[in-house]
Amino acid sequence: MDKNANIDLIALIESDLGQGKKSGRWMLYHCPFPRHKHGDKKPSLTVTNGDSTRPPFWKCWSCDKQSGAVKWLMEYRGMSYADALKALQLKPDPNRTRQEPPIQQPDTPPCETWRARAMQLIERAQTALWDERGTATLAWLRARGLQDETIRVARLGYIPKDYTEKAKAWGNPNDDSRPLYFFEGVLVPGIILRKVWYLKMRPAHPRGHMPKYINIRGSKSSALYLADFIAKDQPTIFCEGEFDALLLKQEIKDLASVITLGAAGNNLNLATWGIYLLRPSAFILAYDIDHAGNGGANKLTWLHNAQRLTVPQLRPGDKDLTDFHKSGGNLCSLIENALHPEKQILITWPADIKPVTVDGKYEVTSDNRIAAHYFPDELNRCLEVMQ
Repeated sequence: MDKNANIDLIALIESDLGQGKKSGRWMLYHCPFPRHKHGDKKPSLTVTNGDSTRPPFWKCWSCDKQSGAVKWLMEYRGMSYADALKALQLKPDPNRTRQEPPIQQPDTPPCETWRARAMQLIERAQTALWDERGTATLAWLRARGLQDETIRVARLGYIPKDYTEKAKAWGNPNDDSRPLYFFEGVLVPGIILRKVWYLKMRPAHPRGHMPKYINIRGSKSSALYLADFIAKDQPTIFCEGEFDALLLKQEIKDLASVITLGAAGNNLNLATWGIYLLRPSAFILAYDIDHAGNGGANKLTWLHNAQRLTVPQLRPGDKDLTDFHKSGGNLCSLIENALHPEKQILITWPADIKPVTVDGKYEVTSDNRIAAHYFPDELNRCLEVMQ
């Protein structure tokens, strides 16, 4: 996409297609490109001059062409890249020559011995989660917004106490004979295509500089979680971690597919997972709002029709999809807006907040909360006033 926010993209496209139909901050047109089998009978081309969270861009929601001002001149007027830059008085994009993914070797799941032992641990941890030992952990998962069915299907579990096991029982993973250490806490199994690719722990009592999540030795930690659920010709959303991915998948249902590499620092192995990424029609990068999240999302911007989703920060300190959900944001409407910008984002504000709303776009619920609808720029302005 064109990142120059000073370009009046609406005026540029209006000079080619004439006056469009206004819808909020969007202008709607009949798409002029030839990929429509019977012509674009409904106005499918949307154009925006962007806001503080996204640059000017255009997209046809029927034929799926999209980009910014430079690509418009190249696609519609047939200009070369150099001529389009000259017409817009822009400098070449330094990232344009760095869009090819790296060459990689295919990865494989852990050995059969490791996978069999991992499955035994998964079953024990599931049992512990759903009996009296896992009461507090189950409450913690539910407080994140995860429903019981989601927890069961994902096979999340609980390890009730620290313990060690001999490496030999796990096939001496990574050729390391030291015992494997398991912490008390939540167990997140990375099961893809019925094989356990990794086991991740979230220790209940982290010590010192211990990371929030720990991969059990032998795990293939950069496996593409939920890859086997990617639907063909649908958008796919990249989340930063498994809990966000499970929550989003639960809330949006069949609106889009959801996947994750498990952490912002993990790299996508195209030699293993690239075949799955041929299925989606577009990608939405819904990483956390922090330095690591920005870095993780930037590594995926070369994906087909990729766009970065900025998750609204409804409360101070919010930084991810789970925070947005817990603070009253409707995840389904957030993704609908990313896919169809004429749709609005629904926020149901908790009773302890006095939100700024848009005239005529809110209602008071039976429990004295306020349900309000916003376009992203409206929500940003209201949040600025509230803060």
